[in-house]
Amino acid sequence: MKKTLAGLYLHIPFCKKACHYCDFHFTQSLKQIDDMVDAICKELVMQNEFLGRDSVYTIYFGGGTPSLLESHHLKRIMKVIQYEYDLASNIEVTLEANPDDLTPEKLEALYESGINRLSIGIQSFHDE
Repeated sequence: MKKTLAGLYLHIPFCKKACHYCDFHFTQSLKQIDDMVDAICKELVMQNEFLGRDSVYTIYFGGGTPSLLESHHLKRIMKVIQYEYDLASNIEVTLEANPDDLTPEKLEALYESGINRLSIGIQSFHDE
């Protein structure tokens, strides 16, 4: 049986503030981040049968603003994925990021968590 390739999309519905152009559901309250990470990890375990033997070639953390997650949240999610799924050797792991969230320390933590690609959202080139 030939393996096919699969992708995982993880929606992180947290934002610092509402952008005028955004129609997506989100929350500014970060109080529920731990509960959301718990739910994502449980869902990843439950859904692994759905993919069967397919190799995961891409993981995409979208949102919201996934760069609001702490590195321990990302490491926990990635650990579950690595345990539950067959990952392609050249897997691409993308995280949507707000430039304001990116410091040298944050970039290093993202890399250590398994993130190897960033999608950096530029909402405006004006500070106002």
